[in-house]
Amino acid sequence: MLRFKILFVLVLTLLSHAIYAQSNFLTGKVTDSRSGEALAGATISINEIKGKGAMTDTSGNFKIKIPLGAYSITISMLGYTTQVKTDIIIQAGRETSVSVRLTATSVEMGAVTIKGDYFDKSIQVNNVSTVVLNAEEVRRSPGAIQDFQRILQSMPGVSFSSDENNELLVRGGAPDQNLIVFDDMEIHSVNHYPNEFTSGGPINMINVDLIQDIQFSSGGFNAKYGDKLSSVVMVNSREGRRIEGVSGNANISMAGAGGIFEGGFASGRGSWLVSVRKSYLDLIKGAIGLSAVPKYYDGQFKVAYDFNPMHKLSISGIYGNDYINIEGNTDDTFPEKAGSTDTVGVERDLVKQNQGAVGATLKSLWAKNLFSSVTLFMNRNQSKVTVYNDFTRRDYNASGGIYYSDVLTKRLIYGEDFIQGEGALKFDINWLATQYYELSAGGSFRSGFYKNTVDLDADTARYDLNHDGIFEVPQVVVPAASITTDIKLFEQNKQYYYINNRFKLFDERMMLNAGLRYDYFSYSKAENISPRLSLTYYLIPQITSINLAYGYFYQTQSYPVYGDRYLNKVNIGLQNSRAVHYVLGLEHIINDGMKFNIEGYYKKYDRIPVSEEFIHFDDKTFRSEKKLNAGEYYVCGVDALLQQKLVHDIYGTLSFSWMQSRVKDPRIGYEGRDYPSDYEFPYLLTIIMGKRFSELRNDLNEMPFYIRYPSYILPLSNDMEISLKWRYASGKPYTDKVFTTYEQHRAGGITWSKGAWNTGDDMNGSRYTAYQRLDLMLNSRYNFDKWNLVVSFSLQNVYNQKNVAGYSHEDDGTKSAVHQYSLFPVLGVEIEF
Repeated sequence: MLRFKILFVLVLTLLSHAIYAQSNFLTGKVTDSRSGEALAGATISINEIKGKGAMTDTSGNFKIKIPLGAYSITISMLGYTTQVKTDIIIQAGRETSVSVRLTATSVEMGAVTIKGDYFDKSIQVNNVSTVVLNAEEVRRSPGAIQDFQRILQSMPGVSFSSDENNELLVRGGAPDQNLIVFDDMEIHSVNHYPNEFTSGGPINMINVDLIQDIQFSSGGFNAKYGDKLSSVVMVNSREGRRIEGVSGNANISMAGAGGIFEGGFASGRGSWLVSVRKSYLDLIKGAIGLSAVPKYYDGQFKVAYDFNPMHKLSISGIYGNDYINIEGNTDDTFPEKAGSTDTVGVERDLVKQNQGAVGATLKSLWAKNLFSSVTLFMNRNQSKVTVYNDFTRRDYNASGGIYYSDVLTKRLIYGEDFIQGEGALKFDINWLATQYYELSAGGSFRSGFYKNTVDLDADTARYDLNHDGIFEVPQVVVPAASITTDIKLFEQNKQYYYINNRFKLFDERMMLNAGLRYDYFSYSKAENISPRLSLTYYLIPQITSINLAYGYFYQTQSYPVYGDRYLNKVNIGLQNSRAVHYVLGLEHIINDGMKFNIEGYYKKYDRIPVSEEFIHFDDKTFRSEKKLNAGEYYVCGVDALLQQKLVHDIYGTLSFSWMQSRVKDPRIGYEGRDYPSDYEFPYLLTIIMGKRFSELRNDLNEMPFYIRYPSYILPLSNDMEISLKWRYASGKPYTDKVFTTYEQHRAGGITWSKGAWNTGDDMNGSRYTAYQRLDLMLNSRYNFDKWNLVVSFSLQNVYNQKNVAGYSHEDDGTKSAVHQYSLFPVLGVEIEF
């Protein structure tokens, strides 16, 4: 052990003397944000080195030799809005490449002293409810474990269900109401272990090192995007480095262990990029005390090729494979059951999944003011889930520990085996008619297949309806069922078409987007027309603006919602769910890299599918597979965001949200009542703060020995960041379950249960305790002659807050709290070459 400690100190001492005086190259390309045309003559300035910079050549490219370190650059050109890019890391042994898109403008800034756009508005579809992030912002976010959806959970108006899942609950919306667009492909999920009712999962498949930018719109998005009610997440992956040879990295983090490889071909006209990762927690599950851990691997690639300056082809793909086996636990201790015997159902879950998507996009510049994009993509998702119930007898010792257990029966209570996929063709065309008017139009046709077999266990229930202690003959018998839904390719299709008009008025002080969208789904025969409108008015050009949006949004149901146990197609005619958005906000650029935004919003939801059994809530013997478009609720709230980009080595965000959401009670006998929605979080507060340090290791080496040597315990370098995140959320509403003895079910097919847990009639009348959590993170970079080492260390839930995720209900009427993540350290290592 002593030898290990000495070796550890020696390694860190060696790392502290890594070479920092080297130089390397920053390369990039500057293009017009709308047309993609290369911009020659743009000026690039290194903000940290006075007088250092370059100009773009006729192809829009530039190359600058600068020392290793972290920089920001300013890009300017006559007739375009000046832009500032931060978080540019110059690495040893490789070129660092950036992509810059400038927005054309005719506005003369005059006395306005702002230096540039730090927030990349050039890629925003509108100025309402939108945040743009880069890869470095995701990488260094404490608590995000390099998962971009987890950093989006820190944005105003966004909450989450639990630490174990990265799903997004946006402004009171459900987790399946978020559109994911990955490299122009509209796909259901980019997460491991997805399901059909959420766009989230335990961990993301997209490697943060491959991200170019992320655009997140939490409402009021324009007519180009649809079939979702709440938000749009657009993820663009970067291209590989267009230099001969191979560069890349090897990495290990919470997301897994793997590597990235990239390079160029065709004399710089093309590039390729590949990422592969595999989970490793199964190798150390005993050391970290887990009885079941997820196993998965994923891969991602991108190939880009320029046919000529007018036409560019890119091909992207992503794939994931997942497996987990959760064995039921019969080793718990229950002091209240000391010396007794019970029987209980112990659940075992087995999940096997794989999913992938691949697509090709051709972007063409037909004329200076006319350009198009055509994307052909396919996706596929296969899943097999089996849930068993082991009806088990348990004997307890004098302390309440289980000293003997015996499985009496084994039953498959739920099984699902499905495969689905689709192919799609989408196109977009933009015409810049004048400097003040742009016309956008497009559409998509997609068709796919869906085959799903669901096995359901039988259920027999008896009732003491008059509560006299005498059970009648079993009242309800639901037989076991095997339900197969088989929709073949081209038996159904989805189509959408849109048009959007963008106007610049009053010397570009006002920008207006007015659009119309048409959606059609042949399976349900549902069709809708959605008007959309957004407006930005600058009180001070490029600095202070008033923003508003209004629009109708529709969403088709997931395939299982249309199904029924007896294949009677009673739900085939369900309408699409609908939401109407109203948004009003104010945005102000306070200083270089600092922005304040406040928005108020109101959303009205209706046509939400509701089970007919729920509508007949008080009739416990009523059984129906039918669903009705009877659900209605509203959400209103205020979101505020103070965001500081990395400027002068400081960055951070402060976000606050207030929300109210009420559901119109659809139950018979409860008319005129309402209750909190499932995703109402009245208060959300998130604070993220970070500081970048230069020459810290050298400064510590000059300190007295009693400071210098202990400092080697931590990976402190000359290029590092320390950050923290604190999150508070009001308790999530839930409906108490009530244990009743007048309803009993066959337990394990052997005996009658002691009672049944039923949903109480006070819907969402209770709340979990408020959620709070503190995360700390440390990132250190060591630069050597031909390679770099990046070490990250984070502590999740530093003060070990016991946040409640839910409650476990036992067959004998007892319940216990299920907690979220406790104190959890995470180490990441990345070698770049």
